[in-house]
Amino acid sequence: MNTLFCLFAVLFQLALAQVQPFSVTGFLDSASAKSGSATNRGGSISVSGFDIVIPDNLLVEFPAAFVPFAEFAEAGPSKRAGPNEVSVTGNIVNNVIIAGQFSVSQLDLAAASGTIEGLSSDGAIKIKNGPTLRINDPRARYSAGYTNLPFFTADDENASITSFSGFPMCVPRGPGDAKCPDSNRPAGSSSFVVQNATAMVPIRVGDYIEYSGIQVGGETIVYGMVVNIDIQTSGSQPGYVRVEDALIGVQDASPTVEAARHRFVGLASRSDLPITIFAVDEDPCTGEESERLVATTNVVASARNKWEVKIQRGTNVGLFTRNYRIKIGDTAITTGDGISAGTYVQPVTEWIFPELVTPGGTPPPLDFSNIGPLKNGFGEVDGQVFGQLNPWPGATAPSVAACAPPTSTPVTPPTPPDDTVPGSPANPVPVAIVANAGADRRVLAGTFVSLSASLNTSQSTPGLLPADLTYAWSQIAGLTTGITIANPTSATPSFVAPMVAAGVSQSREFRVIITHTPSGTKSNDTVVITADRSSTSFDHPVFVSLTWASRQGGTAAATVRTELVDPAGSMRIIFGPVAGGTERVMTRGAAANGQVTYTFSGRSIPNFNLATVRSYITVGSSTVIVPGPQVNSTAVTAG
Repeated sequence: MNTLFCLFAVLFQLALAQVQPFSVTGFLDSASAKSGSATNRGGSISVSGFDIVIPDNLLVEFPAAFVPFAEFAEAGPSKRAGPNEVSVTGNIVNNVIIAGQFSVSQLDLAAASGTIEGLSSDGAIKIKNGPTLRINDPRARYSAGYTNLPFFTADDENASITSFSGFPMCVPRGPGDAKCPDSNRPAGSSSFVVQNATAMVPIRVGDYIEYSGIQVGGETIVYGMVVNIDIQTSGSQPGYVRVEDALIGVQDASPTVEAARHRFVGLASRSDLPITIFAVDEDPCTGEESERLVATTNVVASARNKWEVKIQRGTNVGLFTRNYRIKIGDTAITTGDGISAGTYVQPVTEWIFPELVTPGGTPPPLDFSNIGPLKNGFGEVDGQVFGQLNPWPGATAPSVAACAPPTSTPVTPPTPPDDTVPGSPANPVPVAIVANAGADRRVLAGTFVSLSASLNTSQSTPGLLPADLTYAWSQIAGLTTGITIANPTSATPSFVAPMVAAGVSQSREFRVIITHTPSGTKSNDTVVITADRSSTSFDHPVFVSLTWASRQGGTAAATVRTELVDPAGSMRIIFGPVAGGTERVMTRGAAANGQVTYTFSGRSIPNFNLATVRSYITVGSSTVIVPGPQVNSTAVTAG
């Protein structure tokens, strides 16, 4: 038996040794698709001396597009704006390099900046002391259009030609361009609230820009541009976001490697709405999309309106996806130009695979099995199901569901609202509101906690009616086990902080979104509640009644209420001076309205003019007094 086990172990190690990680960034020497007509077929490429197998179903990643490999290979260097710099990650399986990911550029990380000195109605943008630019705009949404290189197109659904805040911008096609209205940009202002949030804002001579593109025929064909002006939205207008980084640290449970964390960084056109990040899962058979919550955060109210999410390494966020949807607030529309507002779909900008902890160790294979589109497939693309990568870039392909022949259903895009008429229902006159969720607090574990939202009156429009305000509370950070927010749509919700062991501290962050319903203006704020059993955390008992009567050798009675509602709590009372006094156990009653009532009634108690109560917590076999000031009363009445 031992011999068989050892043989199995040796064979297993040999199998692992046959799979080694691979990555290369270099110039593409050649690309060829397999014979046939299927759009999902793979092929092979040569990069910097490496011959690499491209599996069936692989999509080639461009700055704003995913292209079937066969289409890419058959397009030829001219349509690819070659020569091309490419990046490939995969594994060497049985001495064959198999790609798992494949991205293409003309020159990786190519970017430039400059000041605009001239604009032409045909879309040309002249940079002072620099080149002429054109936006790669096949559907002419940002400019007069450019159709020669569709692989390197700008993103014309999730704006990639934007202001600093992510608001879409355009090159006027001539005087009075209705799709690029001059009235949407105040003269001489570099920071303003836009008048019409569903129309683009024109780029102007003198603007300073940063851009990325490819060199073609003496011009730079741009697929990404940021104009250095701050365009804000407010009230019922949707928010816009710009994503700078979407980094995914691919996880590996092996103790020999260290995984990176996930990180999302961006800017926004308004700071009063929350940011929510969803993974966009695709059905491997139909391509139908569904959303899965990953994280949420707030925009930091500042000149930049920056937001950032860091998810620590080892955090389980489910299968990784090629796209993540970032939402700002809860209003999402498609403008008349076809641009998404209130939501932004962002491909992963960098995949960070685990690194060896100890130099000299054997590097493990790259694990593609936790990347959803590679494991399960991309779904339907132009009538063809793109399934799991085949051959799989690893020792063993993960299991995947079989698919029926694809069907498609036409989708009618929503009609954008008309916000061109001031004061109309779609564009009411905005008001200013600034939410206040109160100061961060430290509370005793096991107590009833009240939250409270209000408006910052010094920064909000005066005279707003309370009936016009709505509230939405949610927990956005910290352990959620045992937490139930009561009345989350009121200004004053509540919850019970779960009991913890001595020395343990738990912090939870709660967010309130206040909406002024007539205008649609929203504002949010957060508060952190930390629950523990430290020397600074205690409950606040209150005497309801305290009596003494001379009968039966002295009869005393007391009723006390406290917000320590957890069943682990108890209470004792001392009649007379605490020093040398006797603690008597009180009887616990029912909890109601965030408080629990304790009572005591006993005889043979000498007359007193002072009574003191103490709270206790019992966890396991340990009963410990709650620290903090002890509450007493001298209001003794005749019983």
